[in-house]
Amino acid sequence: MGRSVLITGTDTGVGKTYVTYNLALALRKKGVKVGCFKPVETYVRDIPEDGLLLSEATGQPVDEVVPVRFSLPLSPYAAEMEEGRPVDLGFLRKRFEELERRYDLLLVEGAGGIAVPVKRGYTYADLALDWDLEVIIVGRAGLGTLNHTYLAWFYAREKGLEVKGIVLNGFTGEDVSERTNPRIVEEMTGIRPVCLRKTEGPVAREEDISPLLDLVWP
Repeated sequence: MGRSVLITGTDTGVGKTYVTYNLALALRKKGVKVGCFKPVETYVRDIPEDGLLLSEATGQPVDEVVPVRFSLPLSPYAAEMEEGRPVDLGFLRKRFEELERRYDLLLVEGAGGIAVPVKRGYTYADLALDWDLEVIIVGRAGLGTLNHTYLAWFYAREKGLEVKGIVLNGFTGEDVSERTNPRIVEEMTGIRPVCLRKTEGPVAREEDISPLLDLVWP
């Protein structure tokens, strides 16, 4: 049975899929049998965009990557309420266990932030705890990330999760806070964040993703 890591975030739109995609590409390049699993994707029209990108990185069928989909741009629990289709945690757990047996490393991508509910009273932190997942937190590089990153880290720790790393994503050099955020995040959490520069396309710079590889595949 392989290892599994939850790629979660401080918020929606911080780059979880970008990080997961680039980790998968880099791991495959190293010869690691890596799989991706996004248990629930929302705001899906025809094809889940995040799931499709991840499937391209690993060669998995998109249906394997994303088993549960909702059309509305909401949290899984809110989408369940609005669309009237319950999220089956037992089904997701079974799919997860099947994939964990199949791959050396399984990258599990959440939806939104770590405190987002999958079901009523059941967040992605609860899922990570039940599935025995290590955690990587992705946050924005610029202004506003200190509070969000600290609260995500604190919540994960309070839940009893092991936070393996913190990623600050989207450095541009245009926001003055980018110069101090990494140091302050380390002072607040004890974790030196991995800093990813913004790129035009979906592929990160190899030198940026290398420190992140050490966190998930030492």
